[in-house]
Amino acid sequence: MRKAVILMNILILINSTTVFSQCHIDDWTALKALYQSTNGDDWDDNEGWEQIKGDTPPKECDLSKMVGIELDEYYNIRVVEIFLSSNNLVGTLPDQLIKLSNLEKISMPFNKITGSIPSRIDELEKLRRIDFDFNQLTGNIPPEIGSLSNLVWLYLLDNKLSGDIPPELGSLKNIDRIQLSSNQLTGEIPPELATIGKRYVLRLDDNQLTGCIPPEFGNAFFDWLTLNLNDNNLSGCYDANLLKMCDAFDGNYGFADPFSLNNLEATFYEFCFEGKGICDTMMGCRPKGVSPLVGSFNCD
Repeated sequence: MRKAVILMNILILINSTTVFSQCHIDDWTALKALYQSTNGDDWDDNEGWEQIKGDTPPKECDLSKMVGIELDEYYNIRVVEIFLSSNNLVGTLPDQLIKLSNLEKISMPFNKITGSIPSRIDELEKLRRIDFDFNQLTGNIPPEIGSLSNLVWLYLLDNKLSGDIPPELGSLKNIDRIQLSSNQLTGEIPPELATIGKRYVLRLDDNQLTGCIPPEFGNAFFDWLTLNLNDNNLSGCYDANLLKMCDAFDGNYGFADPFSLNNLEATFYEFCFEGKGICDTMMGCRPKGVSPLVGSFNCD
């Protein structure tokens, strides 16, 4: 009799595993929270998402049938990608997203997502792509993003993000693109963004950034295709170390100026070819509060 009971329990366990093999409870819970917090009933396409409307996963739960969801290639169990572009998501990002521990890509551009980016996003250690372009996100960029060692793309273009750019983003050694254009970011550009050690795209245009161009940018690998700091409130002079950048911005279509529409002492062209706007060689581009030398170019 005892052997029969044990055998029955084993069969129940096997059957349960089979039924929910494509519906991990943590992923189901996180997606349910996302659906509820972004008004899922009014999405343009919510095919398959009826599976998250109950209190528990349905008997034949299969998250791979939900539009915008991709499961892992080998076991087909855990969610590795969410892609819900232009799908009328209206609402906020729930904290429960951190339950998606195998998530590699989260892409929800061209929606109406509001509120802040969850500060615990660093718990999604496998993230390779974050794309919330063209939404209405507010608040600061969480410095915790800097600990996502696998991150390749950070797309936050055209939101309402404010505050300083976290210097922690300089720790993203695998990054290929940081796109923070068209927000309301303030403060100075962290020099850490120039010490990543590889060529990557950095777009910070159309913000409210102030201060000098970090001298460290002269040691980075930016060129006319990878750097855009246009349309900010940058001011003052160019450190002589930035002369190392000049050749890289003379591209196929002429000389490109990544610093236009700012308040700098000279254009980048004038700096590179006419020697204008170079900072005092002794003091360089000095911190705020330090008085400039008479007759020299210095930061405001």
